[in-house]
Amino acid sequence: MFDFYRLINKHIVYPLYYWKSGDKRLTRLAELEKNQYLSPKELEALQLKRLQKIIQYAFDNTKYYRKIMQERQLTPSDFTCLKDVEKLPLLTKAIIQENMQDMISKAYPFESLIKDSSGGSTGEPTIYYKNKDRHNLRRADQIRHDRWSGWDIGKRKALIWGAQRDLKAVQSFRENIIATYIERNWELDAFEMSDSEMKSFTKQLEDLQPSMILGYANALELYAKYLLKNEPNHKIELDGIVSSAETLTEEKRKTIEKALHCKVLNRYGSREVGLIASECKQQKGLHINADNLLVELVDNNGHAVSEGNGDIIVTDFWNFGMPIIRYKLGDVGKVSNTTCDCGINLPLLGSVEGRSGDFFVKPDGSKIHGEYFTHLFYELPQVKQFQMIQQSLEQIDLKIVETSSQTDHDYLEPIIFKTKAMLGEQVQVDVEILDEIKPTSTGKLLFTISKISD
Repeated sequence: MFDFYRLINKHIVYPLYYWKSGDKRLTRLAELEKNQYLSPKELEALQLKRLQKIIQYAFDNTKYYRKIMQERQLTPSDFTCLKDVEKLPLLTKAIIQENMQDMISKAYPFESLIKDSSGGSTGEPTIYYKNKDRHNLRRADQIRHDRWSGWDIGKRKALIWGAQRDLKAVQSFRENIIATYIERNWELDAFEMSDSEMKSFTKQLEDLQPSMILGYANALELYAKYLLKNEPNHKIELDGIVSSAETLTEEKRKTIEKALHCKVLNRYGSREVGLIASECKQQKGLHINADNLLVELVDNNGHAVSEGNGDIIVTDFWNFGMPIIRYKLGDVGKVSNTTCDCGINLPLLGSVEGRSGDFFVKPDGSKIHGEYFTHLFYELPQVKQFQMIQQSLEQIDLKIVETSSQTDHDYLEPIIFKTKAMLGEQVQVDVEILDEIKPTSTGKLLFTISKISD
């Protein structure tokens, strides 16, 4: 059936709403779509200009960056090429926690900034701030990369993602109208994926016929396995699928593509800096969001690697509310020295490793996405690091590193309550306060582990 509202939305409703609200995402999108065809030399010049701007700004407006540059006898004029960024130290989650107030720009009233937080693949929740313009313009980044899947403004999009109804107040009527009729998004709850829930997914997707599905890699794989076993002849027709938030292995990709009959594009991002890199349909690597971010792959000394794997380091060119320069995400990326023949000149990231979170199992055999438990720790300043382990259907071990030895433990009560509400009252949650949580033998520090997941 032809979707008449798609055209009305694309050409009238969507642009009119965001023009009237003062949101500049479409103006920004037009610029981004030109940037993706810049030559490598032109793109590098643009990156250098934006890097110099954020370094100058951070020096002028934050105590933290002025201090570290003065300690190294640096001024903003010392950064004359992209490699000069290595003169600055790496920024870690621990450093952000310890220097939060000194990192916030004095040029913005504090109440005008948007507070956010991340769990992250390292299990270290981090609170940070963004200026409103940076927050809004992230949507333009996503639109550019979503279009590579075959989706476009006006078309429906389904999200197999983390529903927030158990973790925060229900969205306002206005927010629901925006999501449904302007953004045309339809959310399917990835936090609880029983067979009955996934059967409902299929019915909704067949009725909606979205152009694209965006989802967690593990949730997409679980749903794909359900379809192959129970509903192989479904009538879902998609232009593309985007997998994000977790490592997409080739085995997972093949399973999802087999079940849903279209290409799965890998995406890498973080709440702190937004979209970092995405695949196009050539699937030869992830195109870096290079006109908005500087992405480095570095060795243990913080110097660039020319081949193989390196720690992923990101500088955000646009967060003037709280500059984030040379931020160590805790993930590992593989260098790509190839180019893509899709016509897009944004450089490639070979692959990303280190983003993992198991499903937890309920007594009835249904599964809960590990990200549910990560969300329980958002905006908890008491927690420096955490790890939740499902030992059995009756036993959860919760390891926590606190930010202070004087921490009041009242914050644990809602975490335990919501864990039991999801996994059953039979669950015993044992909390262990530690000085550190050690990584696995591969160097990863997983935030959720289930020893009964299959």
